[in-house]
Amino acid sequence: MKKRLFFPILLIGATSIVVQIILLREFLTVFYGNELSIGITLACWLFWVSAGSMITGRIVQGAISGEPETLVNYFALTEVTLALSVPLSILCVRAAPSAIGIVPGEIIGVLPMLAVSFVILALPCLLSGMLFVIACVLYQRGASGSEGIGSVYILEALGSTIGGLAASFFLVRFFAPLRIMFFIGFLNVMTAAYLQRKRLATAFFMSSFLILFFAMTFSRSTDLLEELSLKMRWPGFELLESGNSIYGNITIVKREELSTVYTNGLYDFTVPDRQTSERQAHLPLLEHPDPKDVLLIGGGSGGILGEVLKHPVKSVEYVELDPLLIRLARKALPATGSLDDPRVHVTTDMDGRLFVKGTDKTFDVIIISLPEPHTAQINRFYTEEFFREASRVLREDGILSFSMSSNPNYISDEQSQLYGTLKNTLAAVFQDVVITPGETNSFLTSRKKGLLTLDVDLLMERLRQRNIDALYMREYYLYDEFSEERIASFAGRLSHSDRAALNRDFHPVAYYYTMVLWSTYFGDGVKRFFRSLNERSIAIGMLAVCIALLLPLAARRAKREHSLWPVLVCVGTTGFAEIGFQIITLIAFQVIYGYVFYKISVILTAFMIGLIIGGWSITRIIEENGGDYALFVKTQSAIAIYPIILPAIFLLASQSRGGYHRWTGSEVLLTLLPVIPGFIGGFQFPLANKLCLMRGDRSIGTSAALTYGIDLFGSCIGALSVALFLIPIIGIPKTCFLVAILNAVGLLLLIFWKRER
Repeated sequence: MKKRLFFPILLIGATSIVVQIILLREFLTVFYGNELSIGITLACWLFWVSAGSMITGRIVQGAISGEPETLVNYFALTEVTLALSVPLSILCVRAAPSAIGIVPGEIIGVLPMLAVSFVILALPCLLSGMLFVIACVLYQRGASGSEGIGSVYILEALGSTIGGLAASFFLVRFFAPLRIMFFIGFLNVMTAAYLQRKRLATAFFMSSFLILFFAMTFSRSTDLLEELSLKMRWPGFELLESGNSIYGNITIVKREELSTVYTNGLYDFTVPDRQTSERQAHLPLLEHPDPKDVLLIGGGSGGILGEVLKHPVKSVEYVELDPLLIRLARKALPATGSLDDPRVHVTTDMDGRLFVKGTDKTFDVIIISLPEPHTAQINRFYTEEFFREASRVLREDGILSFSMSSNPNYISDEQSQLYGTLKNTLAAVFQDVVITPGETNSFLTSRKKGLLTLDVDLLMERLRQRNIDALYMREYYLYDEFSEERIASFAGRLSHSDRAALNRDFHPVAYYYTMVLWSTYFGDGVKRFFRSLNERSIAIGMLAVCIALLLPLAARRAKREHSLWPVLVCVGTTGFAEIGFQIITLIAFQVIYGYVFYKISVILTAFMIGLIIGGWSITRIIEENGGDYALFVKTQSAIAIYPIILPAIFLLASQSRGGYHRWTGSEVLLTLLPVIPGFIGGFQFPLANKLCLMRGDRSIGTSAALTYGIDLFGSCIGALSVALFLIPIIGIPKTCFLVAILNAVGLLLLIFWKRER
């Protein structure tokens, strides 16, 4: 039986990680690249896998625990159902925005994100959790209980590692998502058919599915379905181009005469949009008396680059992370000839912030033409650390600018708070900060006091001297927009936000304020909930959780009873910590390097490698009749200490400037960092099962279901809270500290339990 199950168990892990990676990338695209979706998706994923394992544990205990062939039938049937659900999930993700009334390019709120993820992930994740528990029961024949669970845990992790490496370095690079999903389904149906090969009727039934998945994997039909499903995401638009690169998804759609570019589903720019292009280019360049060298971060494939070149500049350094954007723009967009101007130097495969950190050039004007800080990737261009890096490459009279869309006559409290944060963050670095009123709010800042002006006559004089043909940067518009009354009214609306917190790399408050701003569109209850969250409320909530975890111990001590409560609490808090560390690492990587889309699969796979090493190590110890309570205490101590050192590692990586140090940080240090919590978790899980089985009143099925379910439930809560609340509100260092406290509570429970025994 063990040899028969070797490949199926490997496939459970491979299927899980590949489907998880593909769906995470799809959800990131549908949810406009917002890294919150990583935490939400993982939370829903873990919840349903936990539910599947818990439910199956009860079934195994009550009905079929003594009939291995019946369990094999259940296993095979579950694999086929999983195979069918995998490609269906991709189609559901792409159709979801239209189904819930979200128009293309609209920012999706937290609650719709949660609802969509929760529904779509239900079936494949339930099935995945069921397969694990059934595999544990089947594999335990001929092995001790804890050894059997540990072996399945290791094999699943090994399969996850193989699948993760295949997805990272091969599948996502060369194949479309749907084709990958059909291939995974084909492998699962083939495995199910192999398990049922002695049952002719069932084998024939399996063969029909095998032929279907084989045809969809290797035929042109999948390409047509891929194209059709992509068009489902953009109703009412003509889909001009769509492609995936290692950095994300680029889509270009057209309606009437306007072509719009979306990066990971987030609106980037529209062509032609002369009004926006003129505003973003001419205003900062006219503020400078003699701009010669310009740095443009993003947006150059739209109209802004052409407007910049109307000025007598000597050079324009245009930095774009994803070369796919430029390739698709050349194919689908008009007026990209500016890219070939001899004054323009285009840098691709380089994050704009890393370019600023590493360059020795200096500039008169830096124009940030990026989306607003809706995501951690974009928010890092609006932090104090980036502004200091930009100040270093600005000349003495240099100017930096970026823009925010706005209502010209009204600014809400949430928007005022966001603007106050951005203004205060700029003021912490630069001598002068000016924010213009209007439909587009331009943030202008300079190292030199008194250089910036909203004097329309002076700006128009410079426009005429440079012989620039502008349609919207004219007196007709600017006299009204920059009138003293409008400027005073706008300043008054921002005055109450003067004490807003600074936006920093590892404490991205602008990212959170943007989330709060969008929550206002989803009802007063949601709005009040997000506005009530702050460092104090999180501290109170954390204290309440710690007390709740400790209270059952006090009650049992009074009765002189013993329970598995401390062990199960540690399993749950370790699950919370493990997924928390993954999300923290993903967000930290995004903050420091800016292309986590490329590294998601590698970072998740690194965690699985740690699980294998940890699980293999403890299984060997258990086989030799080792592995006791004292070892479990040491393991819990490690998980409580580990988060304390994480902030120092992130700080070290963020301050590295040289190419070698950046490569070491991005390709080695942060990428492989999840191996450590993976090792601790893989080491602890089989050991926890041994302690549970030592009581003698639990079967292997119920023990595996209980510990696996609690582990995943803790991970679910960790994914949701770390991504959605802790990092945006209190920042990465304090989040690490809270995770350490939570696991220290588990350690405290273990110590008191030992004394009680």
